[in-house]
Amino acid sequence: MVDRARQHPVLIPHVRSGDPIKARDWNHIGEHINRQNTGVDPARQLANVADISNAPGFGRFKIKTIESDYLVCVEWNGQDEGHIGPSGARVTPSILVARPFLLRTVTASHNSVTFVYTDDTTRTASATGEDDETQVIVPAYAVDDEIIAIKGITRGNGAIGVANNPVLWQDLNIDARAWAKQAE
Repeated sequence: MVDRARQHPVLIPHVRSGDPIKARDWNHIGEHINRQNTGVDPARQLANVADISNAPGFGRFKIKTIESDYLVCVEWNGQDEGHIGPSGARVTPSILVARPFLLRTVTASHNSVTFVYTDDTTRTASATGEDDETQVIVPAYAVDDEIIAIKGITRGNGAIGVANNPVLWQDLNIDARAWAKQAE
């Protein structure tokens, strides 16, 4: 990526698993996405910004409900839920955030392993010649957990929400959630 205003490469900070991510790092990335998506010749790989509902951006959210393929969330600034609306009152609209693809219940098989879902966070994994394994998401999703999400993904993320509408936001899975064998 090149910063067109300064004509030099933009260095995006490298983050290792377990490292804390500072707000300035997120802001740095967000500023460059926004800069690439504005001006006379916006980057062509980014979403169509004429549709402001899916303009590229990052968001910080709190989980309110856990569904099979998405999370029902509210905006979160680290102190307050929601945002100040045009009337000056705080509003907290529900925002759907897609779970990472491999953490959705639509994934019926992967790498010759088939899955049967008991609920939104538990499944049984089966492979030929192997014992079945009950798996859960670790760390588990929980109400009031904080997540970071992105929107503006070209061609969407494939998640379908309420009334068959596409889910615009995608959980970045900063907490590195994954399916793991349930403790016995």
